Order: sequence, then structure tokens, then C-alpha cells
Amino acid sequence: MDACMSRMRISRLPQDLPCLIVCAGSRLRRSGRAEEREDMPAEGVSFLVLLLTERCNLRCCYCYVDAVGTGMDMPRKNAFRAIDKLASVNAATVELSGGEPLLRFDLVEDIVKYGCSVNPGLRFAVQTNAVLLDRKKLSFLAEHRVGLGISLDGVPEVNEKLRGRSEDVLRALRMMDDLGFGVNITVVLTSENTTVFPRFLLFCAGFSSVRMINLDILRPIGRASGRGLIPQRDQITDMVREMFDVLAFINERRYIPLKVREIEQALRRRNDRKIRPYCYGAAGKAAAVTPDGSLYPCASLVGMGKYRAGSVWDQDVPQLDGLVQSGSFPQRCMECETGSVCRGGCPSRRLSHTGNLGDVCDVECHMRKEISRRIEE
Repeated sequence: MDACMSRMRISRLPQDLPCLIVCAGSRLRRSGRAEEREDMPAEGVSFLVLLLTERCNLRCCYCYVDAVGTGMDMPRKNAFRAIDKLASVNAATVELSGGEPLLRFDLVEDIVKYGCSVNPGLRFAVQTNAVLLDRKKLSFLAEHRVGLGISLDGVPEVNEKLRGRSEDVLRALRMMDDLGFGVNITVVLTSENTTVFPRFLLFCAGFSSVRMINLDILRPIGRASGRGLIPQRDQITDMVREMFDVLAFINERRYIPLKVREIEQALRRRNDRKIRPYCYGAAGKAAAVTPDGSLYPCASLVGMGKYRAGSVWDQDVPQLDGLVQSGSFPQRCMECETGSVCRGGCPSRRLSHTGNLGDVCDVECHMRKEISRRIEE
């Protein structure tokens, strides 16, 4: 342990950390945000994001949508119309997001109930900052098998700087531990938290509710534009090396392994020689709906007029192929030996970093190559 900790330059850890790690995960019942499926259904939207509100109770320094305390909430008729038009038949996942969706938990409840009545095969998930989570809300989510994803950007002192309200998130995690409720955590990687990410893994390992960590490299849009928060290549290199070491340390002691989504993706795809779409959006099988009913092929493109695909109230089925990779898949990726693993990287991130769907996001490319290299070692 001492050697591992010294490599990570972590000066101090709780003495009972190994015990916390061993116990973590022993009562986990359900996971958070739905796993990416490798198969892409031939018809219908497979992933639908409903942005329930433009309001938020935090003011994150990098917020993509620049959510504020006041703003539009989605009328129920728009949410119901989106389900009717895009997800009434196929087995889709519907993510309820924002802004902060728990500001309108009444809307969350009504949408879940309506969706299940229209299409029992729908899977629902809520992406939240967790500040407003309580036992009553968790009880509803558990009863209706709604997945839960939480945004958290580091150990409390780091998250406090980037997002705020860290103590409320810790309270929510402890409550989920008590109830045996599983959760995935999404981390927006920035120059501020990448260097201490291994510490964050150790922190998460002590919570039985945390099962998967999703890495989301910062997109320089919204409040993040021009702030110099994009992580550097050397930071990513160090982070990946230490991430593997720390995960090995954790998972030798944890009952249910703590996983990182990007590592799991690389493991699943390592023997795949066919380059497949990066995500449902890249396959033309995803939609994001804003409170006013506007449609986009990805929630990260909301507000970019070029990618607006109409409205849920349009009579014709919208064309959601704005991110489809044919003709715009980066040539570098076609020629790269890990192209079938990274699949070109996130299309919306390529756009936000380079302005061109056909170019590569160098930071994400480097991270995925480093992960693949470590797996092959």
C-alpha cells in the first residue's frame, strides 16, 4: 500500500480505508445509468434525453448549457409527445436531465408513469447533481426501476471548487448506501481535477452505492469556453497510469469491483476489428428534447442551430442523423490500430474541441490510446 500511495503522491488516507473498500458494494441492488449496448437496433430511437428544465441549483464553472436559477421547464405535453413520437414502441432508454431534473421531481414522476403505461419496455434513468435527493425520491426511483447517475467531479474539496454543495452529495451517497441503491458517477475531467483523480477513485471505493465511474473530458462550450480548463496530455498520461494502479488496489479488497466505463469499453472492444458507431447519436438513433420541444441528435449540441432537427410537434419523423459518422469519420481513426476501440471518440466533443466533425479531439484520443496501451501491457 505504501508504495502504491507514494506513486500517487497522496500524502494522507483514512486508516480504515481498506475496511471501507472491502465492505463497499456488498449490498448493491441496481446500477445507475444504463450501460451502452454494443448492438444498435435497426429501427427507432434507442436513447432519448428529455431536458426537463433550464433551471439549476448549482452554478458549475463549466456548465455546457449555462443553466441558471430561472428558466423554462418542460411542459408535460412536450415530454409525453416526445415519448409518443420517438419511444412508444422500441425498447429505448429515456434519460431525464436538465438543468437539474430534481427541481421538477413531480415531472419526473409523471413522465415515468406515462412512459411505462405507453411502453412497458422503456428504461428510465435520471442524471442529477444529487443535492435534492431524499428517501422519498429514492423510493419512487427504486419502485419504478429508474437508474440513477450522479455528477461529481472529485473529492469534496475539489468538487466544491468546480461544482459546490459537496456535503449534500455526500449525504446522498450515504443514504444510497443505507438503501442499497446503486449509482454511476460521471466526472467531467478538467485541468483542475485530472491530477487528483486517483484519490477520487479511493474516495468512491468507500461507498457501496458507487459501481461505475464515467469519464467525460471537458467540452469547451457554455461557461467552459475560453477558461483554460481542458486537461493536458501529460496530466492524462499520469492519470491513466495511476488509475490502473489504484483500481487494482481497490478491487483486491472490494466485494463488487469498482469500474471505469472507458476501461470496460476498451476491454469489450479489444478484439473487434470493425469500426462501429461511437454512440447512439453517431448511429442516428438518439434524440435530445429541450423544454420547448426542439430536437437535437445529442444533448451536447443543444443550442447549435445547425444541428436542430425540428420539433416533437412536427408531423414528419425528424432526421436525427446530424452526427452519423459516414463521410465525416476522422481519417486518422480509420488508419489507427485502436480505431475500433475508441470509434473516433465522442462526435460532439470533436465538434466542440475542433469545430469540425471530421477532426479528432486530441485529448480524448490520447486518453483512449493510453488506456488501450495499459490493457495490452
